[in-house]
Amino acid sequence: MDFCNSVVRTLAVALALGLSACATTGSITAQSPEEAKRAQLLERAEARGLALVRGDLDAAYEYLSVGSKAVISKDNFKQRMSMVPFRAYRIDEAGCEGETCKVKSKLTFDHRTMKGVTTPMTELWVIEHGKVFYVFPAS
Repeated sequence: MDFCNSVVRTLAVALALGLSACATTGSITAQSPEEAKRAQLLERAEARGLALVRGDLDAAYEYLSVGSKAVISKDNFKQRMSMVPFRAYRIDEAGCEGETCKVKSKLTFDHRTMKGVTTPMTELWVIEHGKVFYVFPAS
């Protein structure tokens, strides 16, 4: 009986630690482990890319950094981004250094004269308020 109680206690502690770890993985800072930053970067970059491919520009806009939103309104963003239909998004490389992150990706889109144009991109992302956000390029 003591062995069973010991196993149950050990499992309960392991479960509690596992649940507490899940509850804290959502928020990152510049000092967070590189693996945690990279995991969130990959997740959010992929979600933003899929939103662009689906044409869900409202969702894609929500991935913009605070500074980007100060420079481009949602309506202007949607107008600019709807000019080119996106077909696919693929991440080739991603990583963070401090509070700055970069994603090397390929975006496939249809141009008015050519279909299926794939272009490499280097995206800049920053950590703000516990998450990584895309920095919209100045143009």
